[in-house]
Amino acid sequence: MFKNTIIFSFALIVLALLWNLFVSENLKSPASPYIVIYFFIATVVTHRLLMKSNKQSPQNFIRVYLGTTAFRLFLNLIIIIAYMLINRAGAMAFTLSFLVLYFLYLIFEIISLQKDLKK
Repeated sequence: MFKNTIIFSFALIVLALLWNLFVSENLKSPASPYIVIYFFIATVVTHRLLMKSNKQSPQNFIRVYLGTTAFRLFLNLIIIIAYMLINRAGAMAFTLSFLVLYFLYLIFEIISLQKDLKK
C-alpha cells in the first residue's frame, strides 16, 4: 500500500505541476503539490489505523472507519475555509484543486482498502 501511495502521489504532483503550466491564471493553485503531500500523509495514516483496527477486531473496523472519515472531512473543511479566509484571491483555484485531489485520493483509498481487506 505504501509503495502504491508514493507512486500515485508522485504522479499527481507531476500532473498538478503540468496543470499549473498549461491552464489560465485563475485556475492555477500554487498549493497543489502541498495538497498532494497532505493527502499522502492523511491516506497513509488512515490506512494504517484501519488495517490495525481490522487486525485487532473486525467489528471495531467500522467504528474506526467512520470516525477517521468524519475527522478527515471536518479537517478538510477547516483547511478549505482557512485558506479562503487567508487568500481570497486564490480561493477558487485552491478549492477546485483540493476537491479534485480529495476525490482522486478517496477512490484510491477505497480500492486499496478493498484489496488489503480481501487478504
